[in-house]
Amino acid sequence: MLDLQKNSCVEATRPRCVATIPAVRAFLDLCRGRGVFVAHSLTSTAVPEDIVPEKSSSRLSASSISPLILPAGKVYILSMKKNSFNLTFLLIASLVLSLFPGCGAASRQAKPGAAAAPEVKGPVTVATMIDSEGAVLGKMLLLLLEAEGFTTVDKTEFGTPDILRKALEAKEVDLVIDYTGSGQYYHEGFDPTVWSDPVKGYEMTRRLDRERKNLQWLTPAPANNTEMLAVKRDFAAANGIVDMESFAAYVNKGGKVKLICAQSFADNKLGLLGYEDAYGFKLEKDQLILLSSGNTAEMLKALYEGIDGVNVSLVYGTDGALDKMNLLALKDTKNVPPVYLPAPVLRGELAEKYPVLETLFTPLFESLTLETLQKLNAGVAFDGRPAEAVARDYLASGGFLKK
Repeated sequence: MLDLQKNSCVEATRPRCVATIPAVRAFLDLCRGRGVFVAHSLTSTAVPEDIVPEKSSSRLSASSISPLILPAGKVYILSMKKNSFNLTFLLIASLVLSLFPGCGAASRQAKPGAAAAPEVKGPVTVATMIDSEGAVLGKMLLLLLEAEGFTTVDKTEFGTPDILRKALEAKEVDLVIDYTGSGQYYHEGFDPTVWSDPVKGYEMTRRLDRERKNLQWLTPAPANNTEMLAVKRDFAAANGIVDMESFAAYVNKGGKVKLICAQSFADNKLGLLGYEDAYGFKLEKDQLILLSSGNTAEMLKALYEGIDGVNVSLVYGTDGALDKMNLLALKDTKNVPPVYLPAPVLRGELAEKYPVLETLFTPLFESLTLETLQKLNAGVAFDGRPAEAVARDYLASGGFLKK
């Protein structure tokens, strides 16, 4: 306490100082109850008796205290000249920290019957990519962490995939949302078809990241946010189309098809070429509208409005537009494009320090189906709701978080 003296803290000249005294007393009593070291400073002309009286406080003279054997929970009086403030303050701080590291630590005994101070866990810095899915899933992680008693730092919508990955590897962030299929880009030199298998791809990414980067991939969601083909639901119902097998049968019977997609998808063996080979159908050039970019918003608009006869579009599996536009993503049972399952990825150091983090998010992510993520993404991207509100409502309704 700095210069809380009777000659200066008086009603006539400093009424606000006087008004704080009850609160100060209560605070100091609380500190002493937790075993915290308390020191009073004095101006150069003051003596210990000039300190504003404190109830239920022991009072020692400065000459009776040896700085090497200071016990906790008392009041310490130190004379301080104004022109030596910084030095004296640093000496006090150094003495406190050297004698009582981590105020309230277990090495100091609290009063009998006093409740132990809760363990401080964290902080955990959560970061995600810049999209509605990253924002919602990131907020879910934050809410669950805080409910578990962790302090957090919110860096959701942090950056692009490459920026996010670099920040995680540099230990600038602790916990991110990433996608299992991205492992093929983080660890080159492996057969890319491994990542077309949801289990093998996840295990490969998980093993390589653990061994090479000390990163821990946690339980993923069963929702594949990969490149898929989508049609209107009424079109699907009218033609018996539910998945890629039935779509291939429709094509092979001479059904009318106009697909809009990116050129890179059409030319990729893990894209359209792979679909044609795996399911046994072939689309001719006049059945394709090819775009130089992968802007699926433009493609879905063409599908929804039937522009130029488009009735099939490239889409990403968890896109919120699918729910709002009443579109059906055709299930790819053979997993032709790489499988991208969203999952929390945690720095290994935190996984070791807080083992609870390895299973904390498992029930939540196991509940996140393709259709569920479509609806959650739509809540942000189309309904304009804050990502945290969407996340909190889902956690509460699913019993993952109390309202």
